[in-house]
Amino acid sequence: MNIFIKHSPNFEERKKRHIKYIILHYTNLPSTQASLKYLLNKRNKVSAHYLIDPNGKILSLVEEKNIAWHAGISSWKKDKNLNKNSIGIELQNTGVAGKYETFNVKQIAALEKLIKDIQMRHGVSNSNILGHSDIAPDRKIDPGPKFPWKKLYNKGIGIMPKALPPKHTQNITPKEIKNLQSLLREFGYKLKINSFMDKQTLLVLYAFQSHYCASDLKIRDNNLNLTQYLKELIKVQSRSLTVK
Repeated sequence: MNIFIKHSPNFEERKKRHIKYIILHYTNLPSTQASLKYLLNKRNKVSAHYLIDPNGKILSLVEEKNIAWHAGISSWKKDKNLNKNSIGIELQNTGVAGKYETFNVKQIAALEKLIKDIQMRHGVSNSNILGHSDIAPDRKIDPGPKFPWKKLYNKGIGIMPKALPPKHTQNITPKEIKNLQSLLREFGYKLKINSFMDKQTLLVLYAFQSHYCASDLKIRDNNLNLTQYLKELIKVQSRSLTVK
């Protein structure tokens, strides 16, 4: 695996740190050159440890021992501000600006190799491979609904339940909403439990369905019985986190 070095000035130096998460992003910029220009500009105060271009070229921008500025205000389970204990990987992709561009096969193949290499060296659990939208659903939607989470899972990366959730036949009740909110928070999302299908809950559902419900579900389809699906996923998560 060839990795090319570019030095971003946007990082916090550390001698050593514990790596617990891998966070995936898209750049939302028109080209690799534009993304590099942005990530290497000191005034932007944004960076990532790696950038992967559409042809699978991997660029190292910040050493893994240092803190890159990619996650921003973020949380997962009891952890907050995930810059401090994560590795950020940017994928060159026009994102929402390009109406969700399909990710290149070579790019995803390079990502698979990089993730497995990071996991081998740092012991990152499959449960802790997350999208930016998972850890900041109120601010971010990347890596977006076209990111191939299922393909990564089929390569042994990440977690996914075996079956998709069945459709509801009736409108979801406040009690069911409260149960769903509780399960989403137990799984890791930052979410207030209030029995209402409010904006925060919709944003979390969008992030969750983009990642864990595969590409053959309609995003923001709230007529889904996710309760049993989430219970199964929490069990999968628990098993993954206990594997050394």
